[in-house]
Amino acid sequence: MPHPGAVTTTAAPTGASSHPVRHPRRAVRWRARLADHAPFLLALGLGALVRVVVTAAFPPALMVSDAPSYLRFLGDLQPSVERPDGYGLLFLLPLSWVADDVALFVGVQHVLGLAAATALYAVLRRWGVGRWWAAAGVLPVLLDAMLLVLEHGPLSDAVFTDLVVLAVVLLGWRRRPSPGVALAAGLVMGAAVLVRQVGTPLVLAGALFCLLAASGRWRRALAALALVAGFLVPVGAYSAWYASTYGSPGLSGIGGVSAYMRTTTFVDCDRLELAPYAQVLCPPEPVGERRDPTDYGWYEIGAGVQSLVVPPGVDRAEVLRDFARQAIREQPLDYARVVLRDVALGFDPLRVDRFEYNTSFKWKFSSYVDREPTAWTEPGFAEHGGVQQQTHQPWASVLVLYEDAVYTWGPLVLLCLLVGVVGAVHPRAGAARPLVLLLVLCGFGLSVLPDLTTQFVWRYQLPAIVLLPVAAVLAGSALRRAPT
Repeated sequence: MPHPGAVTTTAAPTGASSHPVRHPRRAVRWRARLADHAPFLLALGLGALVRVVVTAAFPPALMVSDAPSYLRFLGDLQPSVERPDGYGLLFLLPLSWVADDVALFVGVQHVLGLAAATALYAVLRRWGVGRWWAAAGVLPVLLDAMLLVLEHGPLSDAVFTDLVVLAVVLLGWRRRPSPGVALAAGLVMGAAVLVRQVGTPLVLAGALFCLLAASGRWRRALAALALVAGFLVPVGAYSAWYASTYGSPGLSGIGGVSAYMRTTTFVDCDRLELAPYAQVLCPPEPVGERRDPTDYGWYEIGAGVQSLVVPPGVDRAEVLRDFARQAIREQPLDYARVVLRDVALGFDPLRVDRFEYNTSFKWKFSSYVDREPTAWTEPGFAEHGGVQQQTHQPWASVLVLYEDAVYTWGPLVLLCLLVGVVGAVHPRAGAARPLVLLLVLCGFGLSVLPDLTTQFVWRYQLPAIVLLPVAAVLAGSALRRAPT
């Protein structure tokens, strides 16, 4: 008989003795992982919460004026002359097989935004960035008010940026990109160009990254060639489809209109040699009182593209390109001044209209409170879900207050650019330099290119807002860890 105070033990069955030990250890490991990622998980939760608020405030989606031109593709499976239709072909069309509903389209865009933040955070941690800085680097992806507006409308911008993020993550996941990874990244970059043609220079940034980051001379060349080959597959296929419809290869016919719009701010038609029918392209207002370039490019205002009537046999796009070439050739300093002015606008502390621009209202929640459908937007929503945009309070008012406080401050974007540039060129940044350079080229380059070719629009700043903070925290971490 055992002593009354003794503890009786029972032998565990054979094969079960390891469980009481293994489970606590596993739990400890999971708790340690959660603690390590706690700052990001908190930020991710806030990002998910604010997207729920956006969805509750403005169901089924924001009635953005550009939305019908994107939704058009679902009713007419032909490439558009106005822009590449990759957004419709690669995103809207596959989702429409599940449900042809704008609520589904924007819901998936919100999920992709959270996924993009998670992927960028994971890359930063793989490169040794601390948990707090890595979480801070992706806060714009999670919380920036304009990005939320763009996600909640049937627009190409958020999907384009997500594809750019995916390409960067593929290339930057390992220190040395393999040819297979480069091929996959090239395919993604090519898909991004079909969503927004401004992404065309991505192939140059990707190839340069491969030449700098891959190991060995031949492996570097092979990776760069694989990336270019991957890029050409979707771009070439779409160009062939476009040629079968319009008779000549291309991605769109927007180049002439864009080039013309860029010159409307400064052009002095007295310096140009124009055919009589092209005189209508001259803005009637004096320099300094010109309208937004969009007005001259897309709207009937008695001047501009919509008023241009060319004789039979004359290429309309070539007339527009010739106008732009003459304007830039005759006024190169004026062109450079306007471009630099617009580049600086991307670092403005306030997201407001400056100079001749008047489109900032489109990217604010306040513009969609109690918004009534128009003859332009109503059919698009009616045909794709059947529900017009609604406004639900108090959530809409909360978002109006939110957008005034939660956005990526322009001077901070500039600081991120400067830190990124230092990290891309400074030897102390070591192995991180090619990836930092890729982030800077994609973030800053894609945001500046419209300033060179078309005009400044706040939505075009999305790549800089998303990628430059990531470049800055990666560069800062690499420079701090470098041996002195």
